[in-house]
Amino acid sequence: MIASISESCDMGCRNYSCHTTYIPLSELMEGSSWIAYECDGQVNMDDPNETVHLEWPFTVNKLTDDVLEFTLRDKKYTLNRHWQVVGTGSFGIPNPMISVSFRLLFFFATDEGDASDRSRLKKIQKEMLRNADEGDLWKNIPLAKDAMHIIKDKMKGIDVETAKDFFKSMFDAHALDDTNAPRLYLSFLDYYHWLWRSTYYDDNLTYHLLLAVDPDLSEEEFLKRTGSYRSLKYDPIQNSPEWEEIIYEVEKELDEKFRGVDRYMGFCHEYWSAKRAALAKRGIEWRSPQQMNPRVRFD
Repeated sequence: MIASISESCDMGCRNYSCHTTYIPLSELMEGSSWIAYECDGQVNMDDPNETVHLEWPFTVNKLTDDVLEFTLRDKKYTLNRHWQVVGTGSFGIPNPMISVSFRLLFFFATDEGDASDRSRLKKIQKEMLRNADEGDLWKNIPLAKDAMHIIKDKMKGIDVETAKDFFKSMFDAHALDDTNAPRLYLSFLDYYHWLWRSTYYDDNLTYHLLLAVDPDLSEEEFLKRTGSYRSLKYDPIQNSPEWEEIIYEVEKELDEKFRGVDRYMGFCHEYWSAKRAALAKRGIEWRSPQQMNPRVRFD
């Protein structure tokens, strides 16, 4: 099934509207169109008859066992059935009482699983927190995908409080690297938001990641608009889906290459050189932190 939720800001005060719409996958077909969300936005608070009715039609472009591609407001989106939550950008709406626009979330959700999934999630949680303590965030990428699959697709075996605790512990421990897996991190933020039916865990980071995964935002504009958020620049290629698909294998290759090697002064440059080569082998040209920040001295 697909679920969609939205958020808004009414009359200058935050007011989250987290309604959910479910559409059975069995009813989705390529070329079919659906209404993802409909709401009433009052223009005149004294007159309930003065409302704006919002509808967000989307068209299914492709549907397989693993992937759903659809078009919404002239933009194409891709959902991965196993773990990926996709959030749209913000849309303006014709209502002067609402000062911040709506955005929608879409995700696959099946209705299966049992109580054993709760135990499995707890084990993943402990392993991810241990990796975070040891500074090995790259090891958490497949674990995070597995956890999202359990929580999202097997909610029968996972109670809401367990899911909330998992996400909060991940954020508090900084157990994921948003510069290496922006879509996965945004999936965590989005699902946390959906579970709580309230504010995001980190509004600033959410905004940054929405910019990061926006395919229509140029590199120059991305660096300009996120410059105040981070003290160091990173290559925007890290925001691409191609990067996110291979970065775990690259980091695993580098971990094996440098296993047992002393981390001497200036080691980061040797590491980045090897990383550039590993990425180039996979068709990605990457600029290291030194290249992106030429006025900064790295040891």
